[in-house]
Formats: sequence, C-alpha cells, structure tokens
Amino acid sequence: MFHLPESSYKALAQFKNVPPIINPTNIQTITDINYLSDLENTYNIFLERNLQLLDLHNIIEDLLDIRDTISIQICRINRAKQIYEYNKSQQEQNRSIQAHTGLNLTKNQKDQGYILCQNSLKEYKCGCKTIQYQKPIQNQSQKQITVIQKHQYCFKHLHYLKTKCILDEELTKINMELSSITRKENEV
Repeated sequence: MFHLPESSYKALAQFKNVPPIINPTNIQTITDINYLSDLENTYNIFLERNLQLLDLHNIIEDLLDIRDTISIQICRINRAKQIYEYNKSQQEQNRSIQAHTGLNLTKNQKDQGYILCQNSLKEYKCGCKTIQYQKPIQNQSQKQITVIQKHQYCFKHLHYLKTKCILDEELTKINMELSSITRKENEV
C-alpha cells in the first residue's frame, strides 16, 4: 500500500496549490480521462514550480511516481478506446460482407422452391458454417437434384476469401494482357 511518510505530509503543507495525493493503485481504477488529464496537468505545473524544493525534502520521487501512473492510465484508456473503435469498425465491415454471403436464400431462390436439406448445417471449430438447400424433384424425368450451398465464414477465412477474390481479379487482368500480347505478335 502506498503511503507518504508523515514528514512528507508536513513538508507538503508548506507549499501552495498542492495536488491531491492519490494512491497509484487507486489511479488505475479511475476511468474519467478528463479528470485524469486535469490531474496530470496539475501535477506537472506543481512539479515544475517546486522541483528543487521537493527534491530537498525527498518527496519528488513519490510525486513523480503518482504523475507517471496518471500518464500511464491516460494512455491505457486512449489505447482501449482505439481498440474498441477498431474492433467496432471491423465488425461492421464483416457484418456487411457476411450479409451478402449469408446463409439465407434470396427471394428468387425461395420462389423457385428450394428448401433446407435435413442435417445440412455444418459448423466448424473456427466458426465457419455451411448449409445446403435443394430443389425437390418435380418430374420423374429429372434425375439430378439441384443443390445450393451457402457459406458463412469466420473472420480468418473471410480474410482469405477476400484475398482470393483480389488475386483472382489480378490473374484475370494478367491473362487478358497476355492474350492481347500474343494476338499482336501473330498479326504480322
């Protein structure tokens, strides 16, 4: 537990505008960033004005520890906000992508008569899901059952799918360029 010695409290009584003495473990529970910023500013001003006198009374190290703990807590809160905002934007982006690649049928597919296959939902450890829909056989002449597979990907595999699509587009562009080059060479 953090306590200033009794002599330190007596020495601090001689100074004007002394900032509140807070236990560093209590500072870690404070989440009001405005209060912490004001407190840090108060400590900085007090330390700048009374640096040499505080050093003579051997109090400077304790006050610097408190000020540093406040600064660290401010950085932690800012970092937590950044992580929250980043995760929120990633989740919104992934939701919008998965809305287009969801497990539900489109209205047109429902109108065509596709129904859910029994025991077709497969869930994988990573979080990916696969489901199958089939169109029932209407005629005896129709021998093939048409099946639609829908996939819902976890974040890792969704990233791989995005990368695959981008690489497929690049490959298509390269193949078109190569085919146009060989045509020009053969036109002589």
